[in-house]
Amino acid sequence: MDACFVSLDRKVKDRWGDPVARVRIGHHDHDLKIGHYLATKAEQVLKQMGAHNIGANIASAPPPKLVAGGCRFGVDPANSVLDPDCRAHEVNNLYVSDGSFMPTGGSVPYTWTIYANAFRVAERILASL
Repeated sequence: MDACFVSLDRKVKDRWGDPVARVRIGHHDHDLKIGHYLATKAEQVLKQMGAHNIGANIASAPPPKLVAGGCRFGVDPANSVLDPDCRAHEVNNLYVSDGSFMPTGGSVPYTWTIYANAFRVAERILASL
């Protein structure tokens, strides 16, 4: 189940009378599966290196840093905001090239991924002109 999404509040309005955003931050079951896999592998490597008293904590809470998501990309407009070229499904001239196209950054620095994707998106924009 996908528990991360942004929806519009039906009751709360901004000063222009538009519904405000409601942000739901949850997790996907696969996030926990990956976390446990990585923790197990890391423990094996550390033990082989001679480490003792190794501990790991896998949680479903999103990391407090390196936040991504918000405009997930994909082929199905029902499950994504952007197409694979990071163009909004419903707005032909709107491209998003920051970290929000990725559902998660995997808790590692992904700045270079954002750079690379921005150049890729720029090429798509140039090709469309």
